[in-house]
Amino acid sequence: MFPRNVIVGSLVALLGMTAGAVPMAAQQLKLPVALAELESRVRHDSNDAAAHYNVGLGYWNAKRFDDAERSLKQAVAIEPRFAPALLALSFLPYARNKQLWDQALANQVPNELRSALEQSGRYYARAFMADPLVEMTIMGAVNPHKLDMLDVQDYLGEVFGLYIQGFQDCQDGKYADGVGRFATLIREIDGDRFPQRVPDGVLWYQGVAAGHVGRFDLAIGNFRRLLANSLAAQDKKKNDIVRVPLNTNEYRYFLATMLQLGGKPDSALALYQEVLSNDVGVYMANVQRANIYEAARRYPEAVAERRAAINANPDDPTLLLDLGVTLGKAGQFTEAEQTLHQAIEQGPRDARPLFWLGVADMQLGKKDEAKDAFTRFIALAPARFDRQIAAARQRLAGL
Repeated sequence: MFPRNVIVGSLVALLGMTAGAVPMAAQQLKLPVALAELESRVRHDSNDAAAHYNVGLGYWNAKRFDDAERSLKQAVAIEPRFAPALLALSFLPYARNKQLWDQALANQVPNELRSALEQSGRYYARAFMADPLVEMTIMGAVNPHKLDMLDVQDYLGEVFGLYIQGFQDCQDGKYADGVGRFATLIREIDGDRFPQRVPDGVLWYQGVAAGHVGRFDLAIGNFRRLLANSLAAQDKKKNDIVRVPLNTNEYRYFLATMLQLGGKPDSALALYQEVLSNDVGVYMANVQRANIYEAARRYPEAVAERRAAINANPDDPTLLLDLGVTLGKAGQFTEAEQTLHQAIEQGPRDARPLFWLGVADMQLGKKDEAKDAFTRFIALAPARFDRQIAAARQRLAGL
């Protein structure tokens, strides 16, 4: 779906320049509790994507990378659009092999690792397609972290110090700081008057950070420039200091998401359609168009977009869940019931379709079927679904 000729790595070239000069070490991931407790939680909530993700991070910290990969893939198996796990999987090869940054920079990646890195790029794109505002803290587990800014400035100058610190702000979740840091960098290189001086990586990470803090006009402007750069020079990324493994149509998609988040649904709809005109396989554009139509209660259009997404990616059961919920909102409960049964069959570890199946069966007057669906939902649902569990119990009591 997303062909790649650029290996993922947000700081490959820059780190290659500084590796011999500045002492660096990747950070430990911050975990809410000890690994043993995370393992206990995942045993108790074995159908919780978030629990599998959290224990995966625990294994990552312990350098048990095979176990980390298994747990992260479990999270994605339960919820195929669980963006944090997708992003973690994209960076896992770099945690396994500390030499990979330099090998990628020198275009000397061993043949046996190339397929893993191509998959890494696909995971990276999937993560941001699923959630353009996915938390980027996982980057800190593989990117050199907490560089001494005075050392960086001594070796590379103040601009490069800003450059590195801006990425560290993003991977620390300090998005407002990152936006400001990159803005200072752009001023220092006179990037407002000479936009060609601003690397794509700066535009990308400042744009994402701006989205996190609600500065959508800035994000929209950055993604417009990224799209224009990509259209003007398809190979520009090869010479950029920071490599962002995305293609032109993906920049178009991210621009559309920022327009959507920024309260410009009509512009977003048109641009999502342009994405699909360029690649019908970008099913998340259908998902987003459906979300916009559904928010406007334009249910026939929303249903059509949900069906188009399923046709483009029939292996994702969460798309069937989306369609079932939308059909229910449209008052088409018989079709909703059928669709939710399909979602349950394809994704038996995801509890969410069972709740909405119970709602549909209630609307159809099928009390016994509704009782069964809500009972199964309560038994299967992760503890973090506490509000839906409470709602299911309340509905059961009324049947």
